[in-house]
Amino acid sequence: METFFGVALIFAGSIWLFWSLYSLRKGRKSEDWTMTTGIITMSYVYESSVRKGRGTCPIVHYEYSILGETYKSDRIFWGNVHMSGSREASQRVVDNYKKGKKVTVYYNPRNAEESVLEPGTAKGTLLSLAVSCIPIIAGIVQLMTGFLKVP
Repeated sequence: METFFGVALIFAGSIWLFWSLYSLRKGRKSEDWTMTTGIITMSYVYESSVRKGRGTCPIVHYEYSILGETYKSDRIFWGNVHMSGSREASQRVVDNYKKGKKVTVYYNPRNAEESVLEPGTAKGTLLSLAVSCIPIIAGIVQLMTGFLKVP
């Protein structure tokens, strides 16, 4: 059972690590994407019950047209969007992207369906990348030493 636990930690940490690396790569590429004008079609703060409290997350939907074809997206930026205990932080994002507002959309010229409102990566993505190493290291230590005894 200790081996399973170690492997599970490594597996979970690796998925997290690769998603963070992917987000960093996409975020950097989005800085060179083509710009167009779009319009916000929906914007609200999503509230969810999470353990021991409530969490919030900004939800922003927008549309933009390229060569007569209309695309829809909800990606604000590349990176991890986490539920936050701070309704104020989510509200600030929503206030910046009110329904009906015209916005600059950055889209991938090789795949116009891929777009963001803010090029680059989310501020917490580097931290997420660093923290993703913790379960990987813990899993390796678990496999080498069996420090956690699982009944």
